[in-house]
Amino acid sequence: MENTIEKKLDALLGLQAIDCELDEIVQARGVLPDEVLDLKNELISLQTRSQAIQEEITHTEQELASHRVNIKDLEATVEKYEEQQMEVRNNREYDAITKEIDLQKLEIQLTEKKVKSTHERIASQKTALEQCKVSIDNQQQALADKQKALQVLVGESKGEEQRLHEQRREVTQCIDAQLLASYERIRKNVRNKLAVVVVKRDSCGGCFNQVPPQKQADIKEKKNIIVCEHCGRILADVFVPLEEA
Repeated sequence: MENTIEKKLDALLGLQAIDCELDEIVQARGVLPDEVLDLKNELISLQTRSQAIQEEITHTEQELASHRVNIKDLEATVEKYEEQQMEVRNNREYDAITKEIDLQKLEIQLTEKKVKSTHERIASQKTALEQCKVSIDNQQQALADKQKALQVLVGESKGEEQRLHEQRREVTQCIDAQLLASYERIRKNVRNKLAVVVVKRDSCGGCFNQVPPQKQADIKEKKNIIVCEHCGRILADVFVPLEEA
């Protein structure tokens, strides 16, 4: 049993060392991966906006066409009334038709104003669309540049990264699923991603709080998985300086 626990702890320490190396590779890439992701999201947002503006233009052009049809219908109505006006038999009919003609002409004027306003909206929307397209082009170029720079960094460490991932797969086979899940959970929840540490100078190697002598003795025996009571990290061993060994 002791040997099994000791092997698990050694495997966890090995896994932590591998993950630390992988973390260093990721850190060497700096903020480039995040910048690439941000640029991709911004590009998607711009493309969505461009599509929305194009749909607005289509809708507004349909509205403009409707106004123009309405004007033609009104003009036809005016023409019909003017023909009727020539055939009236008394002043009352003449005045009634004249009033209708005036109303139709007023409606034409109002619709013409709508046409002008709609034209201005279309022009504004097309300007916004062009600006959006320029932003998309700039964003695509910026994204391509960042992706190229990232690919160079990834390429430089690709072989080392593959080697470490292969080692990681081998080491994780020596760790049962439940313990591995605990390890991953701790790594996710601690700032420095150290889930497995050793006791140094009577302190936890993760949070640096004091570890009582009796607990240190238990850790050295490696008969159980022991965690730091302060931070929850797995305490896999006790470091003994050479001069004290």
